[in-house]
Amino acid sequence: MQISRKADYALRAMTILGSLSPDRTMLAQELASAGKIPVKFLEQILLVLKRSGLLRSKRGVGGGYRLARESRLISVAEVIEAVDGELVTFIATDDFPTFSGSDGMVKCLKEAQALINERLDDTSIEDLVQNGSDDVMVGYGI
Repeated sequence: MQISRKADYALRAMTILGSLSPDRTMLAQELASAGKIPVKFLEQILLVLKRSGLLRSKRGVGGGYRLARESRLISVAEVIEAVDGELVTFIATDDFPTFSGSDGMVKCLKEAQALINERLDDTSIEDLVQNGSDDVMVGYGI
């Protein structure tokens, strides 16, 4: 299983923006460079994220993009749903054939799907930023 390239890039952009101070903006070109995302593709994704209410943009000097809400209030699930329309789906059960073991297979995949989607919903952009901060040097004085 793999998330879409669009969702991957959207999460990269949102995580980068989530690591900034709330009053700071970042240009699309800077985001593309930092996240190793093709600029044209990122511009389309940023527009979708803005329309969905996850980003704000500012034109002119000092302009760019920033999160529309605090990073702790934006879930990974919201970002994926904004760009892909739905979360992880392992199996379509409509008209699923009946055979020996089919009920067990459907149950297993539905449970796995629920667990993954629950985790995506419970994880915020802030969580992503904090989980990656282990390598940040902490300064101190003697």
